[in-house]
Amino acid sequence: MPDSLHFPYRADRLDAEGGLAVWWLATGAAKPSDMQRWFEVLDSGERERGARFRIEADRREFVAAHALLRTMLTYRLGVPPTAWRFLVDANGKPSIDPNVGPHELQFNLSHTRGLVAVALAPRGAVGVDVEEIDEAKADLAVAEAYFARSEVEMLQKAPPSERARCFFRLWTLKEAYIKAIGKGLSTPLNSFAFTFEPIRIAFLPGGENDASNWRFSTLPASDRHVLSIAAHRPGCDALDLAIRALSPRDL
Repeated sequence: MPDSLHFPYRADRLDAEGGLAVWWLATGAAKPSDMQRWFEVLDSGERERGARFRIEADRREFVAAHALLRTMLTYRLGVPPTAWRFLVDANGKPSIDPNVGPHELQFNLSHTRGLVAVALAPRGAVGVDVEEIDEAKADLAVAEAYFARSEVEMLQKAPPSERARCFFRLWTLKEAYIKAIGKGLSTPLNSFAFTFEPIRIAFLPGGENDASNWRFSTLPASDRHVLSIAAHRPGCDALDLAIRALSPRDL
């Protein structure tokens, strides 16, 4: 592949999609033939990273997530899925190589056991996080160690039957925001707090900046997963999302 690539990517196609998009894929029914097909669109670095996973399901989620990203970018911009190349900043946040496509286009991906997701935005920061609901991990002690006090109190008041879902809703919202700002673990999870209905973020003293520019959503990806998205959208009253659920044969 040459050092400099120039493709006629279609910005009008991206704009026609209505801006911010989220796709997700349930991987539980994936077959070996699906894995092989997804593996073939990855670059050598992604293949090497995928091969390092010792547990087959973890390898499947990694490969599926990166294949989903490439497929989504191809759908939106018309560049072949194998041609995408990415740069990584000092904090580990990836971006599109400007020799291949629009560098300003923002994306984020996430994977957990049984589900992968990708968020794509033509402008502004975006983050997505998915988690499998596991009651054993929805521990109040974990919340007390990492969450803001108001969030811990929210969990304590939640009905026992809803506590695990509430925990992972908070967790995914927090992770989606952290991923959107691209500062890694340097931002403590207890330096900001969420409330629900509508979803709002509040920054604790010494925290970030203007909460009014952030928009959030939790999407019904599956009965046993939580998917949340964070987007920096100044001047927008709500998220205008284009969502799509895929099956393994769609990718």
